[in-house]
Amino acid sequence: MRPLEEHTLQKLRDLDLLKSGDLVVVAVSGGSDSVALLHLLAAVVADLALRLCAVYVDHGLRPDETAAEAELVKKLALQLKVDFRTGTVPVREYGEERGLSVEAAARQLRYEFLERVAGELGAVAIAVAHTADDQAEEVLLRLIRGAGRNALAGMLELNYRRVIRPLLQVSKEQLLDYLREHDISFLEDSSNAERDFLRNRVRLDLLPYLQENFNPAIRQTLLRTADILGTEDELLGELARDLYSQAVNGPEDLDTIRADIKVILAGHPALRRRVVEQILVQMGGQPTFQHIENLLALAATGGNGNELHLAGGLRVVKRAGGLEFSYPAGRHPHRASLTASKDLSFEMIVDGPGNWPINELGVTLLVEIEEQRPRRDELTGMAADYLDMAELAFPLTVRSVRPGDRFQPLGGPGSRKVADFLSDRKVARENRSRVPVLANQDGIVALPGLRIDHRYRLVPGTKKVLKITVLPI
Repeated sequence: MRPLEEHTLQKLRDLDLLKSGDLVVVAVSGGSDSVALLHLLAAVVADLALRLCAVYVDHGLRPDETAAEAELVKKLALQLKVDFRTGTVPVREYGEERGLSVEAAARQLRYEFLERVAGELGAVAIAVAHTADDQAEEVLLRLIRGAGRNALAGMLELNYRRVIRPLLQVSKEQLLDYLREHDISFLEDSSNAERDFLRNRVRLDLLPYLQENFNPAIRQTLLRTADILGTEDELLGELARDLYSQAVNGPEDLDTIRADIKVILAGHPALRRRVVEQILVQMGGQPTFQHIENLLALAATGGNGNELHLAGGLRVVKRAGGLEFSYPAGRHPHRASLTASKDLSFEMIVDGPGNWPINELGVTLLVEIEEQRPRRDELTGMAADYLDMAELAFPLTVRSVRPGDRFQPLGGPGSRKVADFLSDRKVARENRSRVPVLANQDGIVALPGLRIDHRYRLVPGTKKVLKITVLPI
């Protein structure tokens, strides 16, 4: 067995993730790194009794090249006696819809596709061909964009999505030598030479400049730095988890977390930031540097009742020695203060798809009809509500909560009072009139942003979907 093959085998064993008979999905683009990865894995799977599936993802960006790449990967899979899958993802359309760069959209859709294939096949891991050179580039990229210690530790050999990177300590030159030694063909992605992408400019311009003018061993320096920071980050993570467990106690669910201010402020500043970051992650918020600093300032100086408005309807209120993180009006954008006590009353007819502003709340309902079911990540996310159009007809009504309102929350055993449901969701009594209700002649259809009625859930036979999104005006 060759040195690189022995290295790959040892890395797979070190991950302590795989067992005999397991299937691993391998992302193969047709480029040198991923082709080498597939060959290396194929060379060692017999020792671990693993199965492989090579997956090629067409991003729809290079139509003149992708057919040849897909064919190369397919032939390679046949030659190595491994399974093969391919698919196309709409990167440009997805990026434009969500305001993402081509790089970000491609990465997100690529991993979603790989995870979907892994789920369909029952794979336990997804192998990708990131190398030591990619790690150096990634550390420098994160430094340029601004990142904390944990991010500067770089990519992980195994992450929470069960993505494994067995070549993360192997250089591209080592892989090229391996391919030349075995006379293995691969294709070059022309987009790797385009300087429109920041990563390419780092690889083609910045790293060579630093190497020539500042540090000939800049790549090794970046890798050592990432390794040191990663080790230290593990220690800080353990300390922060201890502080978190002291600060956050009592009932905790997906919609409300209460943290003890004294406990947080008694910790080291580095641990305070991590605890607040962890709470934001738990709440599905965005743990930006500025958000964390603002929250720590609120804890240290804000008076009781003061609050911060964060993205997606997340509110943080200081009261009785604690910071309370919650979604008082649901997980959707909401501008109004949620500690106000003024009751609201509103009602509007929704007679078809379109934007329907609720001026009293400072939001609009985006009502759409879709001809296909949402993806799994869309269905389980909080961005929109999806209902079976077969059970609905326009006009609908959007209104404020009324006394005695009842509905059957999705997945619930039976009818419940809306007031009881909102109480369980930690929506303060004074804010319940700010929760929109979507209804028809048979009763409540949904509390947009919170829960749909069980009667209108999507079923296997659903053909047409009503999508409801709550957006700021």
